Order: sequence, then C-alpha cells, then structure tokens
Amino acid sequence: MENNYLEARTMVSDAKATFEKIGNQLGAAQCLQSLGDIFRMEDNYSEARIMLLDAKVAFEHIGNRLGAAQCLQSLGDICRMENNYSDGRTMLSEAKVGFEQIGNQLGAAQCLQSLGDIFRMEDNYPEARTMLSDAKDAFKHIGNQLGVAQCLQSLGDVFKRERDCSEARTMLSDANIAFEKIGNQSGAAQL
Repeated sequence: MENNYLEARTMVSDAKATFEKIGNQLGAAQCLQSLGDIFRMEDNYSEARIMLLDAKVAFEHIGNRLGAAQCLQSLGDICRMENNYSDGRTMLSEAKVGFEQIGNQLGAAQCLQSLGDIFRMEDNYPEARTMLSDAKDAFKHIGNQLGVAQCLQSLGDVFKRERDCSEARTMLSDANIAFEKIGNQSGAAQL
C-alpha cells in the first residue's frame, strides 16, 4: 500500500509542476489538495496540513470557494483525528458556512456530522445530538443513505453513553436496517 501512495504522490507532484509551468492555477491547487489528501490517508498529518493550507490559499486566490471549503473540511477532520477538538470545530464550522454559501448540501451535512462526532468525543451530548440529528436530516433530504445510517449509529452511541438504553436500541436498530438496506454489511456488523 505504501508503494501506491508513493507512486500517487509522484504522479500528482509531476502534474502540479506541469500545471504551474503552463499557468493553470486551478490545476496546481487541485494537485496540492490531492497531495494533502494522500498524506492524510497515510496518517502523515503534518505534511497533509501544509499541503491543504497551501491549497486553501491557492483556491481562495483564484476565487474557488468549493476547493477552499473542501480544504477546510479536510483540515478540520485532521484536527478531529488528532483530538484537537477546538481547532477542528472552528475549521469545520467555517467549512460548513462555505459549503452553505455555494449550495453544497453534501459538504455542509458532512461538516455537521464531523462536528457532532467532535461533541460526542468531548462528552457534550446535547450538542452532539443536535448536530448529528441535523446532519441525519440533511443527508436524508439529499438522499444520502450512508450518511443517514452513520448518523443513526453515532446517535445510538450518544444515547448509550447517556445510559438511555431504549433510545440507543432504537437508533442502533434503525442504523442496522439502514446499513443493510444499502448493502453495507461492514457498517451493520459494527453495531
């Protein structure tokens, strides 16, 4: 797997150099974003952060709000994975606003879901419930059944942590049904 990431980084770096040579700022910014995502998948968060911050600045420079919001979302998720919840909340909230401003409902819903997960990890269950319920509704509105199932699963975990076994069972049962309906056996098996 490591070799595949190395090969991908090489190819994307070469593409970035080509885009820069011909003056294609969008292509170069997208390559920076891709490099950041590759480093993130490798759990190399410090390199990922550098690439994603550079990509965000490049996207902002050319007025590409979608790219900037996506970079903020990835940066927020990195903070979440590193248990840096305060910065994660800030970046994900900014990304959510960016997605909302351009009408990207999926991006906004994903940010709500990540924010809910941060609040859940911080044991702030009322905020977690609000964010995850809002995310679930947003995913349902756009027809993203995987997002709905994941939010139900997280809500079940919140209720379980709050010792509300009845509500937890309901949410987890609904999540199981939702995962099975979309053929996601691994999601159903986690319950």
